Amino acid sequence: MKTFLWWFTTGAVLTLAVLMVQGGVQDLINGGKSLTNFVLTITGGGLLAGCIAIIMNRIK
Repeated sequence: MKTFLWWFTTGAVLTLAVLMVQGGVQDLINGGKSLTNFVLTITGGGLLAGCIAIIMNRIK
């Protein structure tokens, strides 16, 4: 569980960083996209990283 939480957090932060580099702050301020889209994308990035970490941990 500890591994999943670490990688979930790391994946979520990296996804947030990529969104912000691509102009996410401007989209969020201008209302081009809703906050829900950002939250779902960030959560998806965290889940992807966490699940891959669990799979790699079991393979090892």
